[in-house]
Amino acid sequence: MCGIAKGAGMIAPRMRLATMLSFIVTDAAIAQGTLRKALADAVARSFNAITVDGCMSTNDTVVALANGLAANKTIVAGSRDYGIFLKVLREVCVALARMIVRDAEGATKFIAINVRRAVSDNEAEALAFAVANSALFKCAMFGSDPNWGRIAAALGAVGARLDWQKMTIALNGVFVFRRGRPVVFKKRGMLRGRDIDVTIDLAQGRGGKRVWTSDLSYGYVRINAAYN
Repeated sequence: MCGIAKGAGMIAPRMRLATMLSFIVTDAAIAQGTLRKALADAVARSFNAITVDGCMSTNDTVVALANGLAANKTIVAGSRDYGIFLKVLREVCVALARMIVRDAEGATKFIAINVRRAVSDNEAEALAFAVANSALFKCAMFGSDPNWGRIAAALGAVGARLDWQKMTIALNGVFVFRRGRPVVFKKRGMLRGRDIDVTIDLAQGRGGKRVWTSDLSYGYVRINAAYN
């Protein structure tokens, strides 16, 4: 299986399929409907879990092609071979999606946002993307500023029924907000590296979502101000 993808800006998960141009090819023999089912599953966990700037182009596409030259027994949904194929397809899509974010226009940070124990998966997704698409949050990350208030403000704007007395926010494993109160911490340089992990634990249910995004830098503004 081989995959390629194009995307640097205008990346946002607003479509049912994908948020950029991506082409995945395999020599596996797999039924068309089964391949479509597997691709939809993989895209939901990868390309539809990234955002660079919250903007979407009008030609966003992901295509999977299978020529059957491997001459294996045709893969059908529910079979053991389908499980193996789906696992590999997910890995390829996630790898491509993460590379798109790392190569985003002007990006200096790769940010993973994990929302845990939300009321539902749908609510966790809305909350995760609210943070990921917040210009204030993204600017704070560019400045390596552990400003938990930017995160809390983005969460509060969603309209979800949050219990602030239960919520916890950690940046790169360091608690900055815990059970309704800010936490005094000493690791001021904890966000200076390339990778940032944001963990938001709502302690309300079993819903969860992980999304990937980048920061908002001078470089991004310079690139997108240059069009004429």
